[in-house]
Amino acid sequence: MKIKLKEFFYLSNVLSISRIILAYPLFYLIKLNTEEGNYWLMGLAVFTAATDVLDGYFSRKYNQVTDLGKILDPIADKIAMAFIAIGLILYRGYPLPLVALLLYRDFFILAIGLIGLMRSEKPVMANFWGKLNTVVISISGLLLIFNYSGVIYKIAVVAGYLTIFISGISYLIVGEKLLFEKGWGRFFFRFAVILITAAVLYLISQFRFL
Repeated sequence: MKIKLKEFFYLSNVLSISRIILAYPLFYLIKLNTEEGNYWLMGLAVFTAATDVLDGYFSRKYNQVTDLGKILDPIADKIAMAFIAIGLILYRGYPLPLVALLLYRDFFILAIGLIGLMRSEKPVMANFWGKLNTVVISISGLLLIFNYSGVIYKIAVVAGYLTIFISGISYLIVGEKLLFEKGWGRFFFRFAVILITAAVLYLISQFRFL
């Protein structure tokens, strides 16, 4: 893995870094919770999401696919999502168990991705279930931003739980194939993940479901 100083100034990597920088303003606007602030929050959230799409586009367009970008992109996503989720928990009543599961799954994906990147220089790409989960979580968060907690919001939250579990399993399969060729390695890896997940679920069960 090679990282050069000039790579920090590539447009694609600047966009990824911008998501990290915008994480606190997003958190602050969630805390502020004013009508005007909510519109700024929505606009900033859309801009942040756009940078996630554009960084990949520009890295391919200008042939600037780098090891730094492969690391920055997922880390920036997780940091921005974590700040937004924690803000929604603290100031908008978003369910803590859902965010705890989301952060646990994302930490798992990030760890698998970094290990895979070091071994094969190929990042773990987001799959359909991961992208669907992002959409569902975003919808539920957006509804709370505008202080709506009715039926549609509750459906989105339940769908969030389901897609976290399904996407987690799909990434587990990808991870064990990436880390272990076959045999006992995969078995022990899966067993360890199940034990850790069971412990996390027990801790989460102490909180409200919705």
